[in-house]
Amino acid sequence: MKKKIDARKNLRRIILNLHQYTAGRSIQEIAVKYKIDPKKILKVGSNENVLGSSQKALKAAKNALDRVNIYPQVASDDLANKLKKIYKLKHVDVFAGNGMDHIFEMLARLFLNNGDETIICSPTFSCYELATLWSGAKPIFVPLLKPDYQLDVKNILKKINKKTKIIFLCSPNNPTGNSMKLRDIKAILESTDKIVFLDEAYTEFGNRPLARWVDKYPNLVIGRTFSKIYGLAGLRIGYAFMHKSLGTYYKNSITPFVVSTVAQAAAISALDDKEFLNKTRKMVKLGKNYYYKELKKAGIKFLSSNANFIAINTAPLKGKSVTDKLMQKGIITRECSAFGKGGENLVRITIGTKEQNKRVMKELKDIFK
Repeated sequence: MKKKIDARKNLRRIILNLHQYTAGRSIQEIAVKYKIDPKKILKVGSNENVLGSSQKALKAAKNALDRVNIYPQVASDDLANKLKKIYKLKHVDVFAGNGMDHIFEMLARLFLNNGDETIICSPTFSCYELATLWSGAKPIFVPLLKPDYQLDVKNILKKINKKTKIIFLCSPNNPTGNSMKLRDIKAILESTDKIVFLDEAYTEFGNRPLARWVDKYPNLVIGRTFSKIYGLAGLRIGYAFMHKSLGTYYKNSITPFVVSTVAQAAAISALDDKEFLNKTRKMVKLGKNYYYKELKKAGIKFLSSNANFIAINTAPLKGKSVTDKLMQKGIITRECSAFGKGGENLVRITIGTKEQNKRVMKELKDIFK
């Protein structure tokens, strides 16, 4: 009799209790669940650019299709060099990845051993926790300070010990939308030699970019993405600014050919399309001002945002109950319990066009009346 094989016994122990990343709901999923015409569903839950993508980027991507039989550049050198030139960086290397999450997964590969620790300021992007756990390390959570969701610098520094390897910061923070105070980020950098990963996925919407700080602080790694303002979420391309003292080790550990030829071409051209970026910024600014005005009139609490989304405080209602009601009306938003403690009463709404924002507000008013 053939022996029964259970391949699961080969799994690393840490994998047994991992949970899958909770992504925003898709249009197809909601169409089936609520029997709604997909064309009538509004998706404002994943902070994508509702204006689409740069036409320059799309043209470059289409032209690159003629070369997809050839492997792409190992480390996306053309894109990296263009970014270095734009930001006039001296002692900084630039590395591209398959989305920004690939960047900090690579950092976990570089710095985390079993039993190490990372510090995560919650509520925030849940993939920091997943990257930590995948490496066999332990996430240490430090809640952001309410009501403005700022860094608790004193508590962060208190949690640092010999096991600490990476401190994850996000500014503007996802899902709250606020920028962290520069003096707080600086205080952390000047108080420790631990790696500080700063997620600047939304920095182009009004935050002060800190790429040049990497020259001064070799322990600072900054992550960026083309998924938000550039509208290239489907091509999965992010990048990082890293001090040259770490760059060699990153190169030696990098996954080769990780960014496709098409994505590299689109990203390079997207950087040149200032008209599309300005159009997106204008739409987001007008949309946020509209939400601020209408939410105040409706008595719905919200957080000021430096990103392309706004977070509303649903208390005493749970965020999930609000997003469920909106989904029944064909509007996809994001409840934030998966972002950690403090997110259960938050709902994140991507800024859309004037008509889209009005549709969302109409339904919110009905829910909170």
